[in-house]
Amino acid sequence: MKSIKSKIFIFALLATLIPSLILGLLSFHQNESSIRENLTRELRTLANHAGSELVSWINQSIHEANSLTTSKIMIGALSDAANLQSEKKTQSPDTLASYLRLLHAKLDTFLELTVIDTQQEIIASSSDQSFLNKSLLNNLIALDSPQQSFILPPFRNEQFGTVTVSIALPILSYENYILGQLVLTYDLQSIKPKLEDPIKSSRGGILILDTDGRLLLDSHRTIDHTVQLSPSIYQSLVNNPGELFNFQDFSNKQIIGLAQTVRILPVTIIAGREYEEVYAARIAQRNFFLILVCASIFIVAAIAIYLGRSIVTPLQRLINATDQIVKGSLDIPLTTITQKDELGKLAQMFNHMTEKLRQSQAEILTANEELKLKNQLLEKLCVTDSLTGLYNRSKLNHIINDELSRSHRNKRPFAILMIDIDYFKELNDTLGHIAGDEILAAVSRILTQSIRSIDFAARYGGDEFIIVLTETTAKEATFTAERIRAQVSEVFCSVINQSISVTLSIGIAQSELKDTSPTDLITRADNALYQAKKGGRNQARVVGSDI
Repeated sequence: MKSIKSKIFIFALLATLIPSLILGLLSFHQNESSIRENLTRELRTLANHAGSELVSWINQSIHEANSLTTSKIMIGALSDAANLQSEKKTQSPDTLASYLRLLHAKLDTFLELTVIDTQQEIIASSSDQSFLNKSLLNNLIALDSPQQSFILPPFRNEQFGTVTVSIALPILSYENYILGQLVLTYDLQSIKPKLEDPIKSSRGGILILDTDGRLLLDSHRTIDHTVQLSPSIYQSLVNNPGELFNFQDFSNKQIIGLAQTVRILPVTIIAGREYEEVYAARIAQRNFFLILVCASIFIVAAIAIYLGRSIVTPLQRLINATDQIVKGSLDIPLTTITQKDELGKLAQMFNHMTEKLRQSQAEILTANEELKLKNQLLEKLCVTDSLTGLYNRSKLNHIINDELSRSHRNKRPFAILMIDIDYFKELNDTLGHIAGDEILAAVSRILTQSIRSIDFAARYGGDEFIIVLTETTAKEATFTAERIRAQVSEVFCSVINQSISVTLSIGIAQSELKDTSPTDLITRADNALYQAKKGGRNQARVVGSDI
């Protein structure tokens, strides 16, 4: 009798312990792989987002700063500096310095604006004492292309007490040769709010390091001193981009992270999360699993001693039901186990668990559908203007770039119309902002109705619009411009319940083979628009075309 009880006890113990350990080890192995896969995907997404934001910030800064290099004061001062024998001085360095300080006061995006000549000598600066010394100026390459720009590697600037990034842009004479460079210095901290994923799905942090592994920016903390990552860890991260590594960060916390380099700027982006945070749930699951296994062994052993083989059948049913769950079937209620003991309660909990799993599965499917709809809406909002429904400025740049590439391949020109509502500010001030928005929306609808399905309409900013007419010459675009002017002559405004006389000034530009960026084409259209306004408004003008 004792031998039978011992065998039953050992059998029950092994039958419970071995499957539990195997399933537990498999579960933990799969859980480890899943954690690392999900963490890799999450951190890569976070790093890609931070990299995209950094590149976008640099490109936007260059785009906005290009308009400053065409200032007559800068061109005049550099022209005088280049022609020392000239008796007529149009601009002095003092005048240029005052102009730079005025720009600095109005545009708080810059820390410093400095103008240097072609010999890397400082002509004027918005600061009383520019931080640009001879060694830094020697790092500026001699620009030999009107479209060329140069970015100084970011570093901790003790003068400003922050990490700075400097961008050098060429200043061209009216004859289109390089007179010097405008160096604009930005605070790298200004991009900090944009580094984290706006969807807020990631709890990771972003570190930006220079080429020596020194910390430039931390998305979660303010850095007021220079710290450096271990050279071996830094090289491992840089040499294996996109791969997870465990390392200690600058505050000696254990971090799981990966690195990504940014081409436009010599920096390394590291996305990471704390080890304890990532594996907290896994550790809790392991402890729960151990407790559950110990409890199961105790229960099974006790029942095996007193009930013997009566436990085998219900256990087999539980194993079969578990196997069905592993295979993906959740419709498996245990109705055949009716004992009012631990096995009966376990069956009830098993049925409750499967019901919860079915509910969770349905909720996940519903959430996925809602997420798809929200993603579709987000994609639309990313490329359109919320007021007018037209494409926004970012999408416009992509459209013009695509058209330039197509035009270069097919040798067929296309045209753009830059449209401005005449005296819109007066209309807005007189009728109110709500009426002004309605006029903008009405004009946008007319623009959409006045173009072909292969053309594009976008809101460039404020009351300015741009229309891209594919495979269209400037002469053909003139007819479209005149038709649009005629159709917007009267716009009904429901706010004041009457029609408003609206006129448009339109600048027309045709693509040329020498165009390399949207800026080239938009600049010519803007010049044409200026001529239309200068000529009395309510008209279309073409500048720089062959018609």
